[in-house]
Amino acid sequence: MDRVFLDANVLVSAALRPDSRLSLLWDRADCRLIASPYVVAEARRNVADPEACVRLEALIGRMAILPYEPADFEIDDDPGLPPKDRPILLAAIVSHADLLLTGDASHFGACYGRRIAGVLIQRPGDYLRAR
Repeated sequence: MDRVFLDANVLVSAALRPDSRLSLLWDRADCRLIASPYVVAEARRNVADPEACVRLEALIGRMAILPYEPADFEIDDDPGLPPKDRPILLAAIVSHADLLLTGDASHFGACYGRRIAGVLIQRPGDYLRAR
């Protein structure tokens, strides 16, 4: 079973577009979806539409949420992420995720296809196509 950590932009996109392919992530029996409180808070800040908020909460309810944010630590092959994105990678590592799915190409783009501290970073569409 894949342990898949989701970035906030994946949650937001799935909540805003319930008919998108992203919703398939929540239907996969071979996939455990994970997020952190930081990711959940960021997603909630970025969804204002009441119907999308209800969908977001339903999606969050079907995920494993870390009970706390990990402390900062040194990462082998550190990709030098901006301070706002570093907690996402740290949480993915601490959660023992196999993959980190993010649509944030501006900050994570150089990491796509790379394994950092055991976590493979991919676009959600690439993950879905491969499965």
